[in-house]
Amino acid sequence: MNFSNFDQLPTALQTVVTQQTLTIGQALFHKGEPADTVFVIQFGRIRLLHYTESGQIVNHYQVNPGELCAELVLFIETYACTAIAEELTQVLVFPKQAFLKALQQDSDLAIAFMAQMAYRLHLTKTMLEVRGIRSARERVLHYLRFVMPTDQNSVLLKQPLKSIAYDLGISPEVLSRTLTQLEIEEVILREKRRITLLE
Repeated sequence: MNFSNFDQLPTALQTVVTQQTLTIGQALFHKGEPADTVFVIQFGRIRLLHYTESGQIVNHYQVNPGELCAELVLFIETYACTAIAEELTQVLVFPKQAFLKALQQDSDLAIAFMAQMAYRLHLTKTMLEVRGIRSARERVLHYLRFVMPTDQNSVLLKQPLKSIAYDLGISPEVLSRTLTQLEIEEVILREKRRITLLE
């Protein structure tokens, strides 16, 4: 089930869903705000993060088209982080009680929900593993191998390098320099947004 496809949604959700459009840098919600809605990204991209007391940004992960955003609010009363649009973004907006009731009544919706949460847990575990690698070079190579389709040696990057850098826990400048060095060493080949591993 594609959560962003209106026609695939249970009728109970089709009758209560609304849409919201965000510009680049606009907040969908802030940490600590009362949480009464769940979102699904139709197009664009949302970055989940929070700020430390000193103002430092701590990145969690990004939410892409077709994915749920703020699903945790089904079980808590306030948003646990802040959500910022990284590009022009449109979301479907669901009242959380209606969404929770639909999950209880529609097994297909519940299974799709569990599948997405299981994948997000796997992705989060993998990115924590990547961020634990000290060498920026090895961190980038590990990431490229992870996102590369099975049995292929190239990948078309769908995210801007700035977003990938956030996911890797390095600065965009370090990522750019690392990719350039890997290309000089003939470890990778870059053709616009496509990267091929030559190893």
